[in-house]
Amino acid sequence: MRGNPLLGMKYLWRGFQNLNSPGLRRYVALPLLLNVVIMGAASVWFVLSIDQLLGQVTDFLPSFLSFLYWILMPLAVISMVVGLAYFFSTVLMIIAGPLNGLLAEKVETMQGGQLPDESLWGMTWRTLGREMIKLFYYLPRYLGIFILGWIPVIGLIAPMLWIWFGGWMMAVQYADYSFDNHTRPFKDVRVAMSKDLFTVMGFGFLVSLLLTVPVVNLFIMPAAVIGATLLRIERLPLSAAETTLVSERKRINSSKSS
Repeated sequence: MRGNPLLGMKYLWRGFQNLNSPGLRRYVALPLLLNVVIMGAASVWFVLSIDQLLGQVTDFLPSFLSFLYWILMPLAVISMVVGLAYFFSTVLMIIAGPLNGLLAEKVETMQGGQLPDESLWGMTWRTLGREMIKLFYYLPRYLGIFILGWIPVIGLIAPMLWIWFGGWMMAVQYADYSFDNHTRPFKDVRVAMSKDLFTVMGFGFLVSLLLTVPVVNLFIMPAAVIGATLLRIERLPLSAAETTLVSERKRINSSKSS
């Protein structure tokens, strides 16, 4: 395994920096609007759910076990925050999949890349189908971690598993738009990304963290698509031509800075 977590985080920052780029604005606008609507509704639902959970836990515990409240409640809150963020993010990404595919395509063409010719209708159906493949990959793992969280003692590691798998899932989810635009099988995507695991996980961890931050999480989706596409192009090239293109761009940038 190789890579650099800080470099992975830097790609997300580059995504944020490019949100207002002239060539990308119209491709960012619709995913951003969907994000605002869905994540806004998720935040309201989460606040109401936490309030209800607090009341139920307080009523359930006998007085002599009241100290457990301060042990169990933080773990429950962490699990709910991370779990709900991933759940609503997954729903959002299914709906916005075709839009994110277009955004990834535009980022790549602006970087000098070439993609297979495809109709908008064909791309839409392909992207939605790919989201279903990813969903069937995520759901059993989500369910396993959720069940594990309710097992005494063992459940203490559930928050860490949410964070670890969530980081991997976020990285794979957003980088996959670029892979899918090149019609690469999802299994091959996971294998390719595991070869630069630390960079990939650095990117995914930061996405996961910012998903739990109000307001910031509204801008995460388009920024992550842009950043993950740049990461895919520069760190996981699909051909010798892409490798040459990235090397040439680095040489030009280095010449400008000097």
